[in-house]
Amino acid sequence: MPDDLKAYVTTVGTSPEAVFNPLWYLVEVYNWIPDRVYLLWNDGVRDQLEDVKRLIKRLSSAYGVGIEIIAGDEQRFSEENPVEFRRKVGHLVGSLKRDGYEVVVDITPGRKFMSALLLGVALSANADEITYLHLDDWKDYIGKLLFEVPMTKQRLFRKVELTGKAGTAKLGKRKREGSGAAVSVEREKLMAVLDSLYIDGVRRFPLKVRGKTIGDVILGDTAKLRVSNFINLDDELHGGHAMVREAVIAGGMAKFRNWEELVSLVRCLKGDGRPLYIGFDTNALYFRVPSKILGEKRFRARGNLIFDFVYSDEVAVEVGKHLNKKLPYGKGLGIYSNQPTPRARLASLGRVELNRLRNLGAERADGGGEGQGDTKIALDYRAFAEEKHANVLVITLDEGAYAEMDALKGTGLIPFRLEWDFGFGDTLDGTWEELRDTLYTLAVTLGELNVHSYKLYGIWNGKKTEDWESERVKLTGFEYTRIFRVLS
Repeated sequence: MPDDLKAYVTTVGTSPEAVFNPLWYLVEVYNWIPDRVYLLWNDGVRDQLEDVKRLIKRLSSAYGVGIEIIAGDEQRFSEENPVEFRRKVGHLVGSLKRDGYEVVVDITPGRKFMSALLLGVALSANADEITYLHLDDWKDYIGKLLFEVPMTKQRLFRKVELTGKAGTAKLGKRKREGSGAAVSVEREKLMAVLDSLYIDGVRRFPLKVRGKTIGDVILGDTAKLRVSNFINLDDELHGGHAMVREAVIAGGMAKFRNWEELVSLVRCLKGDGRPLYIGFDTNALYFRVPSKILGEKRFRARGNLIFDFVYSDEVAVEVGKHLNKKLPYGKGLGIYSNQPTPRARLASLGRVELNRLRNLGAERADGGGEGQGDTKIALDYRAFAEEKHANVLVITLDEGAYAEMDALKGTGLIPFRLEWDFGFGDTLDGTWEELRDTLYTLAVTLGELNVHSYKLYGIWNGKKTEDWESERVKLTGFEYTRIFRVLS
């Protein structure tokens, strides 16, 4: 029999990710790859069992290894018979040890009594390692895979921490791949880049554009972004310092100082008995305010939004006008030749937000008339409020737009101006998710962004509308592209 055979034993619970993530952690972080994975299951988790199998097969393919999955009738047990469960696990671990396997038993998934029994059996059968992947704020991350969750929210406890006795499994070091060609990465999957830097011990790194530092990042329990005091970027290609400011606000690291006031107003309006709609002016779309609204838990009841959305026809027209502005042709412009201007890239963020609202069933407001710009937007929302006998709360970041709507309020139209906190030289504190989104908005509006030793391209020759809608960037220099093959 070959040397160094490895076996992984765990139970299947109602969350396939809880079964899979500890295994993926061992494979990616410790380069510990089992020859066999034994899945203990019962009739209540048949569907989850199939999901786990698919995930392990995807892992095997992404890492170019062969992992045998064993989950037959011999691994089936009844929750009503814990004695049977203990005996089966004890026999399995004992026989694997006698056959020369290095055995890791994971107690993360399943019900508490199964984890307790599994821990006891693993100790008595002298398993080489026992693991438990702890997840903070677990309700926020249900259904998420390992590299979709901030690494500071996760901790793999091992035998020495669980029992006071050190494990004997031969855990290795993380293995780098070649950095190779660019890979296409969606915004939410950029968490894998932050997680990888954290695992590798990189807790502080600069953000640069063509060698010019625009900020520094610190990864801890929260994420911190210090924006440089002086930013000197090409206005034509990158939008200058103003685009950095707008991208940081759009990403979410810069906060709105009166957000709590908005939350209180929404909840108050919801309680007055009239239907409630939320609309936006053009700049609110550019700053990704709809996404921030959708991420606010207090705007939901039993998982559903407590209001509906509406969008002004004039807002849609303005977004469309700004989209088609392009830089000139020219070899000296490199990848920026004939590409969208920085303002057009910002408008593309707005189009994604507008389409997100439409996909959620947002109604269209068109008040007719001859107005344009802020005036037409105000008239659109006022007419909609009157037609629906509803309150229409319209969010803007612009003083002029707010003034136009404020002049027409009292007919159901209720304007609200969000005020942001931002200053060059400030250190901004946020979640890892807000940092992830800010890296995305910086890359797509500035055109490119160096993140530590990696590079994100927000524009490239041949970038399509589908790439914008899917919120994709291109990533180069990353040594762990297998992660994205698992996440795909």
